[in-house]
Amino acid sequence: MTNNTENSSPLQTQDLSVLQRIITVFVAPTATFKAVRNRPKWLAPFLIILVLTLGITHFLKPVAQEVQREAVIEQLEKQGMSDSEIDSQLENMQSMMKIWMYPSALLATAFMLFAGALIWLFVSNTIIGSDVNFGQMMGVNCYRYLILILGSLIKLPIMLSQNTINVHFSLATFMSDEAQNTFIYKFLSNIELFNIWSIAVLCIGIAVVSRVKVEKVWPWAVLLFLIYYAGAAGIGTAFGQ
Repeated sequence: MTNNTENSSPLQTQDLSVLQRIITVFVAPTATFKAVRNRPKWLAPFLIILVLTLGITHFLKPVAQEVQREAVIEQLEKQGMSDSEIDSQLENMQSMMKIWMYPSALLATAFMLFAGALIWLFVSNTIIGSDVNFGQMMGVNCYRYLILILGSLIKLPIMLSQNTINVHFSLATFMSDEAQNTFIYKFLSNIELFNIWSIAVLCIGIAVVSRVKVEKVWPWAVLLFLIYYAGAAGIGTAFGQ
């Protein structure tokens, strides 16, 4: 992974509007992050992400409810509950989902954006030794997160047509259905196209705002994401999720 963060061009030396930043983060991320370094402007992409998250959640709501319903039934049956008790539990679950699905999606997304910015701020200023402020890192995290949103939008029609939220562009796609509850399947499913793309853009962003070479950034980013994916896969395997 190589990138010269100090190469100059007209786009890279002038400030960019929010729309220009959103476009260039997909095709010329260095330009976006040079603008972020000078003026973070993270609130607009933050709000755009939340709005798109609400839209995606709305369309996926029936699929998510069905997936959750099947998982709850399986767990309750293992506990030896009767059909009437299961029906009562399902009714309570559906009532809670109607109330909390949208707020929880917004809170989870906002938490990921803020927590991610704080983590990478710590990495940049403590481990890499740069001098970046929170606004700059929040800008980097928000603009790179748009790549994950694009991935969700592309996957959305597939999820709806197949009635599943388990859609990813990774090596796990070639594994059998029986392997879906294994650690390796869950781990590989996270190492997918849009996650890799967003990590690469994140590395460029941190390098640009920190004024360091990207080679100094990507080993730490890759290591932390691999630890995160391994932990998520381990928890998912342990709890059957």
